[in-house]
Amino acid sequence: MKKIAGIAVGTIVAVAAVGTVGAWYTGNQLPSVLDNAIKQANTEMSKSLPAMGLDVSVELLSLDREFFSSNARYRVTFNGSLDGEAPQKLEWVVNDRIEHGPFPVSRLKAFKLMPVMATSNYSLEQNPLLEKWFAASKGVSPLEGQASLGYDQSVEGTLRINPLQTALDDDTSVDFSGLVVDFDTAAGGKAVDATGLMNSFKLSTKLPQSGEPMVIEFQGLTLDSKTAKGASELYLGTNVVKLQTVQIQVGEGAPVLLKDFVQRDDTSEADGKLAARYSYDIGMISYQGHDIGGSQLVWTLKNLDAGALQSLIGVYSDIIKSTGQLQQASLEGESELPELSEAQQAQLMVDVEKLLAGKPGIALEKLAFKTANGESSLSLSVDLNKPESFELPPPELAKQMITQLDAKVSVSKAMIGDVIGLQATLGGETDKEAVAQQASMMTEMASGMALSTELAKLEGDSIVSTLHYADDKVDFNGKQMTVEEFVAMAFASGAGLGGMGDEEQSIEGLELEEESDEAYAE
Repeated sequence: MKKIAGIAVGTIVAVAAVGTVGAWYTGNQLPSVLDNAIKQANTEMSKSLPAMGLDVSVELLSLDREFFSSNARYRVTFNGSLDGEAPQKLEWVVNDRIEHGPFPVSRLKAFKLMPVMATSNYSLEQNPLLEKWFAASKGVSPLEGQASLGYDQSVEGTLRINPLQTALDDDTSVDFSGLVVDFDTAAGGKAVDATGLMNSFKLSTKLPQSGEPMVIEFQGLTLDSKTAKGASELYLGTNVVKLQTVQIQVGEGAPVLLKDFVQRDDTSEADGKLAARYSYDIGMISYQGHDIGGSQLVWTLKNLDAGALQSLIGVYSDIIKSTGQLQQASLEGESELPELSEAQQAQLMVDVEKLLAGKPGIALEKLAFKTANGESSLSLSVDLNKPESFELPPPELAKQMITQLDAKVSVSKAMIGDVIGLQATLGGETDKEAVAQQASMMTEMASGMALSTELAKLEGDSIVSTLHYADDKVDFNGKQMTVEEFVAMAFASGAGLGGMGDEEQSIEGLELEEESDEAYAE
């Protein structure tokens, strides 16, 4: 028994000794670790943020070292504008209590026993510019968090934007439940995983012209991101944002409710070419307690030359900086527009040519609306190529740049009936049989007009129109023709539709004349 007790005491002493030595080691290594981390952060931000109109930098103001912990202060400087207004300069000061490893007390309390080099506990420092933000969060630092640095230079932690309630002005107020983001970053930021959660966000304001009150409320936000740097040094992977509900109400009218919103983007890279897919789904749109339908939007990109894209982003960042300088100059009474330098113009042309040489493609893969009984959709895709010269006449330039184009419109007759029936119901019609008859009549009228112009054909229960272009030839609804023939047919069909409108007005006029004659005879 004494032997076991001796082993236990020895183990405790050993762990304490390791902790003490580790704390001493961390304290001595901390200045160089912080310096490297700040340099890396500034480098990464200088690559991505200028294209958004922002210039952000971090600097270490002070570092007070103790044996088991240290206190640091950083200054974060923001220059630029996200809303297109005149650029602004903001400065935040961040306080950081750094617990030395390998066993920071805060991690032990949370039963996180994996040794780390240090744990950072950071929060915003109050200043006059942040006074309203601190007041809105009831005196608590509105932004704070914790991050632990592993011995392999990985970082894991949590970022919190605390709840707040505030009036932005006389007409606008915000009620925010707070946002929590957990993240895990590999050494050098080569991979980043993050998850986030927000319960609610409510914005109450007034419309600028009418002055009517408007309320927008988001409920149940979740974030899920898994990205890693590709060969191009761009972050690739998957990002998913979900919202349980979005409610919009204007005045005393019934709110519009969007349920189960999902935004997802997937990016990948192969052989120096980037591909991306962006999708936006709304499970259900409801109004006045009636479910109208769901919608989906999907965009895809392919064969984007990564090097050309990065260079274009760099040129665009320079242009954004010039625009910011212009906005500042206009405030100072100067109004000369900045011009692209010859070097910038030349680089733009080089990048555009390289991008087109990769034969990129862009597609509206799907824009759909689905009701209880049918779904209508639109798709459009274009494949591009590098022309022999950009000095060609526009028709020839378009012919060489567009190698293939596909489009399809499909309108469900059942969906038309659902929408017309719902419109009648919302208008106060309570006779279900009358609503059904009206929906059927309007559906057949719309179908007949589309089919009579030969701009569409009937496939099952859907009115469909298809277009395929390649090699200067057009396939429209299965009919082969030249581009010129297609344009002539489209104009003729448009004129026919206009004529149909005139004919309907003439028939209505004759009917009114007949009624007048009958009334006069009586």
